[in-house]
Amino acid sequence: MPRKPRTTKTAPDRPDLPPRFDPAPAPEHGAVWDGVEAGPDTEFPEHVADLRLHECRLRGVTLSGRTLSGLHCRDTEFVHCDLSGAVLDDAVFTRVTFTDCRFTGAELNGAGLTDVRIEGSRADLVRLRMAKGTFLHVEDTVLRGADLYRFTAKDCALRRCDLTDAVLDDARLAGTDLHGSTLESIRGPLALAGTRIGPDQLVSVGALFLAAHGVQVTDG
Repeated sequence: MPRKPRTTKTAPDRPDLPPRFDPAPAPEHGAVWDGVEAGPDTEFPEHVADLRLHECRLRGVTLSGRTLSGLHCRDTEFVHCDLSGAVLDDAVFTRVTFTDCRFTGAELNGAGLTDVRIEGSRADLVRLRMAKGTFLHVEDTVLRGADLYRFTAKDCALRRCDLTDAVLDDARLAGTDLHGSTLESIRGPLALAGTRIGPDQLVSVGALFLAAHGVQVTDG
């Protein structure tokens, strides 16, 4: 029998969610949520350690200013959630979506993001220092002043995002799709080597590379 042709993966895998959800229990250290849905009435304490979310939905949940150390999320979606100022260092996200969420000032240093999609969100000043993304797709999201120091990207996309004043020092972004994103005044422009941009971004990116190499454009 002829072999089926291989399909090339071009987007993050979607979360595998159950047809129905159970109510979310109270967040506790070391808890495992499996197939539950949390809403605005779910109150998180200031610190929760080693919480695991499997096949869950969080809608309108407030995590602002909370510390979730050792967080593991698999096949989970966040909708209209507030994660501003949350500390999620070294968190692990696998097949997770964030839609219309707020990440302003959130800490995701050292996080691992695999098959993650972030859409229509606000993530200005988010910190992703030394984090790793594989099939991380961020679209229509504000990333002004985001800190991606030593961020490692593989098969990632930052489309139609505002990256003004973002820090890209020592980031590894080769192969990342940046179509439609605002790239003016970023720090560490040499990290853009090997990325993919559109014709409308040539002038701004060209100016960044010239400045990075000390080229001055002056009147004759």
